[in-house]
Formats: sequence, structure tokens, C-alpha cells
Amino acid sequence: MASAHAALPATQTQGNVEYVTGGIGLDESESLKAAEKSYPLSLLFARKLDGKNDYTADVKVVITDAKGAKVLDATSGGPYMLVKLPPGQYKVSATLDGNEQTRQVSVKGNGSAHAGFEWNAKSTK
Repeated sequence: MASAHAALPATQTQGNVEYVTGGIGLDESESLKAAEKSYPLSLLFARKLDGKNDYTADVKVVITDAKGAKVLDATSGGPYMLVKLPPGQYKVSATLDGNEQTRQVSVKGNGSAHAGFEWNAKSTK
């Protein structure tokens, strides 16, 4: 287990919110999956290309609370983003290549909320 956490990206802080983002490479993605249970919110980003899903990075993420206050404004460093938020209702907006998607999430405790985002990419064929 110690080796899995060795590959975990550095924790970042914005205001009162801590988060980690990454998942490029097998070691890092496995360590993030293992750490999901310690974070109340986990996000996953993928791009559908030629009929298959490819994980993606550089997704602009904005999380607002139930009152509309922005609690996080960050860019993903990989397909995974794990966020420590207090329990509550949140709106998660994720933007890739100018295309925004939103999800409503209910955070109840560690490992309680998950949201996935998938964009269609232009075919390379």
C-alpha cells in the first residue's frame, strides 16, 4: 500500500479545499483509485474518440456550493480529480475545448460522491 501512495500526486489547496489531480500512467492512476475513499468527491474525465474512451487531462473544473459560491476553480492534471469538500450539495462544471458539462453532486462523507464527464472528439480517421 505504501508504494501506491508514493505515486499519488501532491495535494493542492485552494481556499479551504484540498484536492489532488492526475492519473497519467498506471502507477499514478492506481494510487488515485486507491485514495478515492479518503476524498468526498471523485471526478473522472474522458474523451470518446473513434468509438472508444480515452482518459483526458487539462479539463477546467469549477465547483460551486448550494448558494452559488465558487469553492474550487482549477484545471485537471489528468483524468482523475479527488476533492475534499464538506458535506452538501454542489454543482460541478467541467470544460474541455470550450465544451462545458455540469453535474449536481451530493457529498455526504468520504468516498460518497462520484461524477464522470465524457466528451466526443473529432475522429482522426
